[in-house]
Amino acid sequence: MRERGAEAGPLNERIARALQEEIRTGLHPVGATLPTETALCARFEASRFTIREALRKLVDKGLVERRQGAGSTVIATTAQPGFAQVFDDLADMFEYARDTHLDVSALGMIQIDTEVAGFVQAPVGSSWLRAEGVRWTAARDAMICFVSVYVHARFAPLLTDLREVGGAVYGLVEARSGEVIAEASQEISAQPMPPGVARFLKRPRGTPAMRFVRRYYDVSGGIMLASVNWHPGEQCRYTTRIRRGEWRA
Repeated sequence: MRERGAEAGPLNERIARALQEEIRTGLHPVGATLPTETALCARFEASRFTIREALRKLVDKGLVERRQGAGSTVIATTAQPGFAQVFDDLADMFEYARDTHLDVSALGMIQIDTEVAGFVQAPVGSSWLRAEGVRWTAARDAMICFVSVYVHARFAPLLTDLREVGGAVYGLVEARSGEVIAEASQEISAQPMPPGVARFLKRPRGTPAMRFVRRYYDVSGGIMLASVNWHPGEQCRYTTRIRRGEWRA
């Protein structure tokens, strides 16, 4: 599949459309595994990066589930509304942040209150760097969620340009501090959307929402940063797959 002019669109989008049509028509039925990245690279005369971008678009549409070592599995024949998250390990959680863009609308040091202290597991009144804004899809064609990120004060001098960078905050912390995120946790709860969040996401006050609280820990178990992510309920689908392990009584 060679470029046929700007009107054809980016190659990754054309590949995604071609694969989506094959899924829709039953060439790749639900439960089937798509051809490997290597095979798709050869078929479409595209780089591995381009193929991965095309497959990511299918994941975003709820058509395909990608898992390390298992390839890309078809899970639906028609595009699903909303934004899907499929996490298997830390790498998957990190990939999610890399595939989106955070527009930071507020950035500054705060003294945390009781609610935030619960998120970051730190004393009330301690100082943390807070960044808030809307996370968008990579194409910037849809809002995903409203995010509040709380970063330990020792990293604050490294993030003065966060408004301009707009990428994954954890990545900047790791790259600029030299410290490694050894573990992450995630809590999910269904809650009414707070008024301030609803204004940013252009939703009615009290709209049903899913709140994701993520915490990132260093090798000693201390929290490096935490984020609170508010997703509109109707746009959120979270998928897990559990493998059978050693059964215990």
